[in-house]
Amino acid sequence: MTKPIKKAGFNQGIYEESSTCKEMLGTIRWTMDGRAFRYAYAGEALAIGKMTHATQLDSAHLDESITAAVAVNEFTLDLTVTAGTAIAEDELRGGYFQVQDGAGEGQNLMIANNSEIDASGTSIQVALDDPLKVALTTASEFSLVRSPWYSVQLSSTDENFATGIPMFTVTSGYYCWLQTHGVANALIMGTPAVGSSLILGSTEGALAVIDYVDVDVPIVGTI
Repeated sequence: MTKPIKKAGFNQGIYEESSTCKEMLGTIRWTMDGRAFRYAYAGEALAIGKMTHATQLDSAHLDESITAAVAVNEFTLDLTVTAGTAIAEDELRGGYFQVQDGAGEGQNLMIANNSEIDASGTSIQVALDDPLKVALTTASEFSLVRSPWYSVQLSSTDENFATGIPMFTVTSGYYCWLQTHGVANALIMGTPAVGSSLILGSTEGALAVIDYVDVDVPIVGTI
């Protein structure tokens, strides 16, 4: 079932990395000084103090059709997706099963675990954290939305979704905590003035002052 914020008893320290997953991806962790951290999986080597970003979802797993009706209150779904992209076992854990069209549209349910498929696979089983609230029909369409904190990488594109700053150099393929709130030490382009709003910069992992208005560029911090 959907769980409240975890406040203690974390299985991995803020300054530790792990080759195995010890928390739900996206888990938020607050410290007494007001900083917040998210649990993430590094899709490449991450450098200390450099902002990371979420990687794109795969189009093969978006706007897919339900091939057989699914009853209300079901936890386990047998789904068909377009071939072309592999999905590792539990890659979708902490992500979401979303219904965006047809019967049951608007549902957004956390994924507890999933089966593995290779690039040629089309049949995947997904277990939900909470059951379906509305039944699905063959007119329903769904998307598999993995956690933004799965396979995070360094960014050099200002439109990307920022996912936090590593506290140390993180090995590719390892799990870690990324700082997402509070006083932080981050790589900055140039010498922006105190109080300046920051966006993702054109230098990989760096932040830059926002010097124009663009609706698709998120503000990620303040000097």
